[in-house]
Amino acid sequence: MTSIRFRSHGSAASTRRKRLLGTALLTAMLTVAAEGRAVVLSLEPAVFTANPGDSVTLDLTVSGLGNGAAPSLGAFEVNVTYDFTSLNFTGYTLGSSLGDVSLFEALDSTTTAAGLIDLTEVSLLSPADLDALQADSFVLATLDFTVTAGLAPGQSTAVQISPLNLSLVDGSSSSNPLSVTALNGAILSRQASPAGGVPEPATLALVLTGLGMIGNRPGKGAIRARQTTEC
Repeated sequence: MTSIRFRSHGSAASTRRKRLLGTALLTAMLTVAAEGRAVVLSLEPAVFTANPGDSVTLDLTVSGLGNGAAPSLGAFEVNVTYDFTSLNFTGYTLGSSLGDVSLFEALDSTTTAAGLIDLTEVSLLSPADLDALQADSFVLATLDFTVTAGLAPGQSTAVQISPLNLSLVDGSSSSNPLSVTALNGAILSRQASPAGGVPEPATLALVLTGLGMIGNRPGKGAIRARQTTEC
């Protein structure tokens, strides 16, 4: 009887050890999967063409998160740089996947300078709310620009995501940063001028006015007929 009780006790202990080992392995696997997640920041569209005076809108997107589950994004600081001689930054709008700033669900600490947009937002929502809000890919912010005359015909300019002050924080813990595996910027190009060049608007207006005046001048036959009538 004693030996039977001993064997039974040993079997239960072995089962508990196996369960603990299984739980540890599962936790390790989930940790590795989260750490190996390919989180990507991109500006979209990646390539486009515009001319001076045109308005340009770029979406800063994040992809590779939990898609309705952990990990979700609880805070971010992303620097976007651009050439202010070619582009004039006119404003930004934060996405809603970290909460509504106007409803005090998130805090906006974004700052701007010539050639630099420091986008910063911290969510005040719970991890469960963030999981429910966020898909695998969503817009962090929408950026608005106007193309200036500094962008010459045939030239291109880049809007880039800078590694400087780049941080993404898991919504479940402020001490759990998310690693970003890729930063994809955007390239804006201006169309090259056709052979001979395109006249400036003012010059083109003068040319059209001159052509109109020539078209309205009476022909030689009309001048002779008028002179004969007068005689």
